[in-house]
Parts: sequence; structure tokens; C-alpha cells
Amino acid sequence: MPDEPIREPLGHVAADSDTRTDTETVTVVGLLADPNLPGELATRLAEGLPQVLAARLDAARTWEVETVVEPFEANDRGERALDRARERVRRTRWDVAVCLTDVPARSSGVPVVAQVGERDRVAVVSVPALGGVRLLPRVRDAVVELVGRLLGIDTAAAARRPTRRAALLTEPGALSDDSDETVLTRRGSLRLLAGMVRTNRPWRLTVGLGTALAGAAAGSAFGLLYSNLWTLAAALEPWRLGLAFVGSIAVFVAWLIVGHRLWERGSPELGLDRLLNLGTVLTLVTGTGLFSLALLVLNSIVASVIIPASYLAQVLGHPAGLADYVRIVVLATIMGVVAGAVGSGLEDDATVRLVAYGHRQRERRDIAARLEPAAREE
Repeated sequence: MPDEPIREPLGHVAADSDTRTDTETVTVVGLLADPNLPGELATRLAEGLPQVLAARLDAARTWEVETVVEPFEANDRGERALDRARERVRRTRWDVAVCLTDVPARSSGVPVVAQVGERDRVAVVSVPALGGVRLLPRVRDAVVELVGRLLGIDTAAAARRPTRRAALLTEPGALSDDSDETVLTRRGSLRLLAGMVRTNRPWRLTVGLGTALAGAAAGSAFGLLYSNLWTLAAALEPWRLGLAFVGSIAVFVAWLIVGHRLWERGSPELGLDRLLNLGTVLTLVTGTGLFSLALLVLNSIVASVIIPASYLAQVLGHPAGLADYVRIVVLATIMGVVAGAVGSGLEDDATVRLVAYGHRQRERRDIAARLEPAAREE
């Protein structure tokens, strides 16, 4: 690594005399983001970030923000994310670079929020460590605080408006082997797991399971139209139906993991295979849970339309009530979820594997490998 800053010096003079004075200082902030959610966050963040930086950082300067979305984090050489970020931005005109990745990291068992290279004015933010809710404001606060830290700007203006989001970066960090680097951590494994599930975007799984939905519809139709199953449903206690409903989701999740080889073994990402697998499982549970709830609502609508109360009472041998309809709908949904699990085996692997970190990393490495020769020529 070079001993001097790898980009041009701070304090560019504006060239556009129509909009700025000749002596006005322009500070260029670069946002480098991995594809998918980090890239979307960076794009949305860049729209209003210059105004936020001007309002929160106590410095009289003009801010420019440039965004690049590409898989900077992915490679097979075992480098740290911060080193990879340094290498990627060394030829840019950026005065400071903040990189966003969706890959989780830990230091001494504690989630890493950011890795900071003071000398090279580069920071890498692990988006999952910021949690699963209000993600854009949290990322914005983290970026603003990191920009101020890297440029040595007084952040007193931001400190006068303390928030829990900003506090994500205020806890003492640990120095790495390089005295110019700092690892900012934040205790909270549940927040990290929530952030991993949010980063995986489980609702995409629900929308993408077209073949599974067809199987689920067929299974549910059988449960709604076969009158012998109405009698069975009415005879089942609520706890049995509840247990069967949870069990059907578990079958769906297991089928997805096995059928699409989503389980990571010997992950190269610094022994994070257990964490990545747990994030994948929680994502699948959330996605299949949303799938099951959507099917439950659909079956409720169908049952209310096609099953007359008088005919249901005749089949059951007693006046039909709301509880009978609920039992029938739940049993039909259970059958539909199991049928959907079988149908998910016919889904395109790419559709399902998007929720797995390991698959996304391998996909990004392929892209990075294709981009590297062009980068060397430049």
C-alpha cells in the first residue's frame, strides 16, 4: 500500500465559473456500492446527500457526490474489504470514498459496522450491521459521520442533533494491525441478523416462486373442494392445525435449502458460514411465511365465495360458523404450502439463490473477474 494518499489532494477549485466562484472549494464524495440493495441505497442516498453534508458538517465548502455500483467487495484472493476498496478507488478523483457492502463482518465476535482507513480516506460500511428498519436514514447518518471523520471536519453540527441512528458509529472501535485503520463495531447480533434478512429481501422470494404458487393453488383447491376434508378440518383442534401450519412452512424451507443447495459449507469469508447460513434460513422462513399468509388470504376469499353455509352445515351435520370456515381455510392452506414446496423444486435456481449470500458472492466474483482485465488496461 502506498504511504501517500492515493487520490488527488483535497481542495479542488471549481472550474464552472457560471455557478461557483474561482476560489470555492469542491469536495467530491464517492459512493462505491455492491449490486442489489447497497447499490439501490447508494443511488437513493446520492440524490440529497450534498445538501445533507452541507447542513450537518461544519465546513464552508461545496459538496459533489458520485456513485458507482459494481461488485468491488467480491474476489477470491482473501483480501480485506478495506484493502479491496482502496484498490478500487485509487484512480478516482474522489476526495473521500465510502463503500457500501451487504456482506456481514465480525471483529472479536462483535458485528462490524465500518472499517475506516484514515490515511487513504476510505471507509467500508457493512449495511446489515445497521439493522433491518429505517435503513436509508441509518446509512445516511453513517456516511455523513464517516465523511466528517475522514476529512477531519468538525461534526459538532451533527452532534447537536443526536439520534439513535447516528449512535451506531459513536462507540469506541478497535485499531487493526495498521495504526491508520479503525474498526467500528456495535454490539447487537439480533440487529445484525435483522439487517441480513432485510438485505436478502425475502419478499422477492415470495414474488418469484411462480411454479410453487401454481402447485400451492392446486393443493389448496383440493382442500377447498373435497368435502371429506371439511369434516376432518372441523374435527381438528386448533393446536393441531397451528402445529401443522408451522410444520408446512418448515417443510417448505427445508425443501428450498436442499433442492437448491443453499447451505454454505466451508465459506471462505473468514469463517462466516454459520452466520450466513442463519441469515439464509431466517430469510427463507420470512419469505415462505409471507407466501403462506398470502395463500391463506386467497383461500379465505375463495372459500367465502364457493362454499355455501347451508351446504357446509349439511356436510358437517351442524350449523356452520366462522370457526368451521377458518379450520377449512387453514387446512387447505397447509395442503397448498406442502404442494408449493414440491413445486419449488422446479423453480429456476437463480430465482431462489438470490436470497443466499454465498450465491450472490460467487455471482459477483464472476462479474469482477470479467471486469479486472479492463481495469488493468486503464
